[in-house]
Amino acid sequence: MQFAPQLDSSLVLKDPPPPIHALVVGTPQELLKLFAHPLIIKRQIAANSPDTVVVDLATSDVELPAGVDAIVRGVEPRSVTLRFESTSSRLVPVHSAVQVVADTLHPSSPVAVRLEPERVEVSGPRQRVFGTEFVVTVHVAIPANDSLPHLVDIDTTRLGLRVRPSQVKVHLVPSAPATASASVPAKS
Repeated sequence: MQFAPQLDSSLVLKDPPPPIHALVVGTPQELLKLFAHPLIIKRQIAANSPDTVVVDLATSDVELPAGVDAIVRGVEPRSVTLRFESTSSRLVPVHSAVQVVADTLHPSSPVAVRLEPERVEVSGPRQRVFGTEFVVTVHVAIPANDSLPHLVDIDTTRLGLRVRPSQVKVHLVPSAPATASASVPAKS
């Protein structure tokens, strides 16, 4: 017999499910059909499940193949412990902690910070990964008139996750000037 947990895509089993045995009563002809179509137990497992789940099993959980006239009288073991890989990964946005320093001797037009890539992959403990909304670059100062791209690390202190890539490229690009709007009185 096979136990086939229906796992959310974010879950990965550490070990294969243990073998399950069922006591099935029926005529010899009906029981012979089970060799061609083995018994199966399916169970949905949600993404927010803990890293270890105990699933209780009952005779009513056993799915008999279509066309088999038999009765399931017992299931052994009565429960199965599933252990999931505690790691997961996903893409999150990168927020900039770059300080643009104006040059008072050589003023330049206003600039904006553009990061490349704008999203990175975080991986680690599943609950921590799903609790991370974004990551931040380390605090660095870049002169406003610097036109070269800079590699800046992602701040991983106290993050407790692996980040790929661990650096982003910072570009200073001219920002759109603020447009002033004025109302013009209507002519009478």
